Amino acid sequence: MLKSLFSITALCLAISGCASKPEFQQITYQYDSKEHSGTVAVTETTNVPDEQCTDRWRDERTYQPNGVQQITGFRIEIQFLDHSPDTYGNLIKVELPSNHGRDVLVRDFQKDKTLMVDVDKNGLVKQGDLFYFPEGYFVRAAQPQFNDENLSFCLGVDRTYVPAAELKTPNPLIHLDRLNVRFNGKPGVEKTFTFGSVQPISVNVRAVPL
Repeated sequence: MLKSLFSITALCLAISGCASKPEFQQITYQYDSKEHSGTVAVTETTNVPDEQCTDRWRDERTYQPNGVQQITGFRIEIQFLDHSPDTYGNLIKVELPSNHGRDVLVRDFQKDKTLMVDVDKNGLVKQGDLFYFPEGYFVRAAQPQFNDENLSFCLGVDRTYVPAAELKTPNPLIHLDRLNVRFNGKPGVEKTFTFGSVQPISVNVRAVPL
């Protein structure tokens, strides 16, 4: 169950190649995880207009590839620019077909981690609580459109992590930083989005027709 909303602020998100910077909202809330240990703190940065992507576009049916090569839609490239030596500069490429209605393309790049927290050393034996959490990225894309000379689609990028300082506490807080945008740009032209909370990150995004 979602805990009470405790912060909604407006901010400008830097987008390279744009003459004007659209206003984004940053929404923060917490919920108790049913799949992992502890509480998840969500920081969502969004510019999604209601008329373009509904509030719950990410919850639509998941797109299931049927093995047939797609000939309509976009090829999306996303590069992660974070503070991790394991993922900085990583580039992913996904294909988003345009003939599947509101179906959502999903790609899971998270890894489950298990650590011991609140450790008490008793002689040579360490005792503590096991803490489970996901770490990494989860990407969603949906509703591709051709608007004049531009390509447009709903894009969601989630990054989940636990800062090192949190792991030293009895009840670590899992951070989920979410980018929720309506991408709109010319084919092949890269845009940079910056989002996050404790560990702000940037992603470079571009799309080309299939």
